[in-house]
Amino acid sequence: MTNIRKTILVCPLDWGLGHASRLVPIIKHLQKNGHRVIIAADRAALSFLKHSFPKLEFIRFPGFVPSYSAGNSQVLHMLGMLPKALWHFNRDHQFVEKLIKEKKIDGLLSDNRFGAWTKQVPSVFITHQLHIRMPKVLKFMQPLVDQFNLHFIKRFNACWIPDNLEQPKLAGDLSFPEFPSVNTTYIGPLSRFSVPATPTKNKDFDVLFLLSGPEPQRSLLEQKIFAQSAESAAKLCMLRGLPHESDKAFWKNKNLFVYNHASDDVFIDLVSRSKIIVARAGYSSIMDLIALEKSAWLIPTPGQTEQLYLAHYLSQKKWFKSIQQDNFNLDIILNTNDSPNSNCSGIYDKSGFHFLDKWTDSL
Repeated sequence: MTNIRKTILVCPLDWGLGHASRLVPIIKHLQKNGHRVIIAADRAALSFLKHSFPKLEFIRFPGFVPSYSAGNSQVLHMLGMLPKALWHFNRDHQFVEKLIKEKKIDGLLSDNRFGAWTKQVPSVFITHQLHIRMPKVLKFMQPLVDQFNLHFIKRFNACWIPDNLEQPKLAGDLSFPEFPSVNTTYIGPLSRFSVPATPTKNKDFDVLFLLSGPEPQRSLLEQKIFAQSAESAAKLCMLRGLPHESDKAFWKNKNLFVYNHASDDVFIDLVSRSKIIVARAGYSSIMDLIALEKSAWLIPTPGQTEQLYLAHYLSQKKWFKSIQQDNFNLDIILNTNDSPNSNCSGIYDKSGFHFLDKWTDSL
């Protein structure tokens, strides 16, 4: 690697924490090698990364804020917002073009932020979704959706996919096959976590619930858990996925210990102390669990075709189990004999960040 310090602009999508959290190991590696990192983000992603990297330079980068349906069909709802989204993509591009000049940027990394592209400097699009899943009734639109995705990804110089090139493939048909016309690199799963040197042996929680994702579905699942936990004798813990709320944990229904959010150390400790884990089927959450060599029951967010696919695909692989939100039943999770396969070692590729060093050396 060269010793020339580069200035890298990092732009995560701010739809939740997943796109920001999986950039943590990349940002840390850039810092370790002496590069200057500037982060342009908004909302929860901005707050999370500020807490993770308090000494870095941050720029508020307002973006498209989607709304989500309380029903089971998100795709049609999102299609209705497409004109507004396209307008925001163009505004994002103009914002980035200005930043490139003002901050003397050498390279740009965009995690799923379509509008954060430039031709002034090398730019990379990071995604695990080359192929956005369509529901069965709209399957005929799949080629058109693929072309839409390709249209925006081709604006970047390269595409990095956080999945393995060979088996075991964690994202399945979402990340394969690659587009022949795109400079694509499969960089392996990304997570800020690793298996602790001395894991906690005392399993004092029967179930740990890891909530995440958009409203109102996050709260709808939370209310189901609150209601069913009141009728259970099991000792339970919940991470609500609300980084803006109070740090103070509290008891709910006398047997459910609740955190609004938790530091990385607390998160790892709770995972180690729990017999069973229940989580959303978001890809970043799945990568974190795989990095910790933990399995879970996955509850896909209703109407999110990506999560529905991942939950089904990974349960077919027998790496995870899945249950639909409408069918959520705490007794089933507690009493199912064929629990999720706890042996998830070997899926997470720890080969390093050679792809990142090669890119920064080329700037």
